[in-house]
Amino acid sequence: EMIEVDFDVKMPEVTDFHGIKNLLTQLFLKAHINTSELTDLLIHQKKITGVIKQADDDGMNVDEDDDDSDLDVTFGVFSVVNLTDKRNLDCVKQITAYLLSHCKKSSKDEQFQLLRNILENREKNVGLIISERMLNIPPKIAVPLYTGLSYDMEKATAKGGNFKFDYYILISKIVVFKEAKQTYNVVYANAEEELISEVATISFDFSVASELDSGLSGAWTDEDKEGHRKRRVMLFPASKYEEMCHKLTAELGT
Repeated sequence: EMIEVDFDVKMPEVTDFHGIKNLLTQLFLKAHINTSELTDLLIHQKKITGVIKQADDDGMNVDEDDDDSDLDVTFGVFSVVNLTDKRNLDCVKQITAYLLSHCKKSSKDEQFQLLRNILENREKNVGLIISERMLNIPPKIAVPLYTGLSYDMEKATAKGGNFKFDYYILISKIVVFKEAKQTYNVVYANAEEELISEVATISFDFSVASELDSGLSGAWTDEDKEGHRKRRVMLFPASKYEEMCHKLTAELGT
């Protein structure tokens, strides 16, 4: 029996700390990144950050004393971090080092030099998109998340915030299945990120197979076939953001 569940996107509260941190851990796994500091930053910039919660249905009979109510569970977090503006934070230094280290190992030198020049250029704002959610939440939620973020960034920038970007970076969770000789099938944990990859100007993969993916909830591999777990880093110019949103709307609906 299929149970339909509706979700809302809300501003984060301090009480969402552990839920957000767990979601970040499912992305970064055992990488040396201060996810507590990153979580604090996401909560602090609450006008830009959204947390996914189960919708509060007035018709539901929810026990107000139940601290474990699904209404309190953080099912996802969506935001953007200005890696340029926040470069003095430990977590941002660690994320930058993480990206460059994996790019150097996984890419041609030309691509590595390009990424390094972009990340080290203090005149260009680079936004790291944080898009983490529990599995089995339909990808169509990405449409209001990305379009809403564009509006929120514009609003925050008008009030003096630094959310006008030149580039965006997204780290995707993927599983690669070998179908036949030299044939591979790539499955994205967040299905919409396959569409986002079409506007990327830099893209590289690296394996996380040796790390425990303890934060994942639910299976997202094809039946019992064992795939190779990786991360795919994608960079695209901010000028492509609107085109990307149109792709999401066209493919996933509103």
